[in-house]
Amino acid sequence: MPDIPGKPPIVIAHRGASAYLPEHSLPSKALAYGMGADYLEQDIVISRDGELLVLHDLILDHVSDVAMKFPGRQRADGHFYCIDFDLREIRTLRFTERVKPGTQGLRYAGRFPVRPAASRS
Repeated sequence: MPDIPGKPPIVIAHRGASAYLPEHSLPSKALAYGMGADYLEQDIVISRDGELLVLHDLILDHVSDVAMKFPGRQRADGHFYCIDFDLREIRTLRFTERVKPGTQGLRYAGRFPVRPAASRS
């Protein structure tokens, strides 16, 4: 978007301050707000029981321990879809920074250290 003389740019924080903290986390949103973002862009998906979740992907594979907690619940394509889990089940998962598909390597290495967030009850 071109600059408009005399008007400051509009800053939209993509998934919060995702270059600094894990995307869509509360700390990431708070940091984006504290850094002066005008808007927070959030992605929404739905669980099996109709609850809305702030999550980028339709699948849980790359950001959680779903395969360890719910082995055998993946679809034929090998993915664990949010829509196949109730909110109660999703709250038992441990969410982390995004990993590369099929590996435990970080998708965005060097962005910030990975420390798994505590699971929610």
